[in-house]
Amino acid sequence: MKKNTFIGIVVSCICIGFMLRGINFSEVAACFRSIQYLYLIPVLLMVMGNLYLRSYRWGVMIQNLVSLDQWTLFRFSSIGFMAIGVLPARLGEFVRPYLVKQHSGVRMPATMATVVLERVFDLLTLMVFLFIVLIKIPLPPEIFKAGITMLTISLVLLAVLIILGTKRDFSARIIAKVMGLLPDRIGKPAAYLADSFLEGLQLLPDIKKTAWVLLLSLAIWLLQGLSAYFMFYAFGMDLSIYNAFAVLAIVALGVMIPAAPGFIGTYHYACILGLTAFGIAKSEALSYAVALHFLQMAPVVLIGLAFLPFEKLTFGGLLRRAEAVADDTGPAEN
Repeated sequence: MKKNTFIGIVVSCICIGFMLRGINFSEVAACFRSIQYLYLIPVLLMVMGNLYLRSYRWGVMIQNLVSLDQWTLFRFSSIGFMAIGVLPARLGEFVRPYLVKQHSGVRMPATMATVVLERVFDLLTLMVFLFIVLIKIPLPPEIFKAGITMLTISLVLLAVLIILGTKRDFSARIIAKVMGLLPDRIGKPAAYLADSFLEGLQLLPDIKKTAWVLLLSLAIWLLQGLSAYFMFYAFGMDLSIYNAFAVLAIVALGVMIPAAPGFIGTYHYACILGLTAFGIAKSEALSYAVALHFLQMAPVVLIGLAFLPFEKLTFGGLLRRAEAVADDTGPAEN
């Protein structure tokens, strides 16, 4: 875990070096002074709406495991997404499954399956928007290739998960045979994890729920793209909604690589690459990247921190628990 954290910090530092190279800080300051703050209000509202929609979508995805009221879902999601933003090495991804286990006893690997499925739906939906963008505006060849690669990966992952979810008994038998070839100290915990993971994929055989999750995913990323578009107005940039979704896709691809907590550096550099490809000056692009990142992260972090006392947690305690559950690989978690 420490190695992953170190690598992320190194990558972030490299990206920060690239993004600050040749920057005129007087121009950056001038860009911030010229922001039309009225446009920040809808951006903040869309960020809040996005957080609510994500919590609601996750509730649909875990209905086969546990039924939680929307307040609990929002509380758990707020803490979880805060943790994703501020904890190192993607430890935050384990927080929602941990909170569900503490609340209702659902096995963590089962809930983790819904988190994996959530990421696949996010990636697939984002690539759909990127495909639409590619029809409307030209993008650098590197972005085109990266987008096609990620679309292919997301489709393959979704296909594998659908097979695992819809053919659970068959998948369980195959996994049991494979695990039976391993020593008991490895095979039994691995079989336990696999069985729990399959349990979390039982959304997929339900076509109506799967379609509803897909529609919610489209709404989530539409809001995300619109928030980037409204920020163009805040900075007086003459760019289209297609440019906003292109920048969104480029940023999403950028934050997939290891980074320091909060995607510092990788988010900003990817955003700068996207904007400068559309003719925006680097100083203005940096200002935009910093402002958009702050508006997308700050409310989520503040709300998540505010909800920690509801779960009798501190930030330090949350970090320790996330590290512990990330390292826990067997039935002992019961």
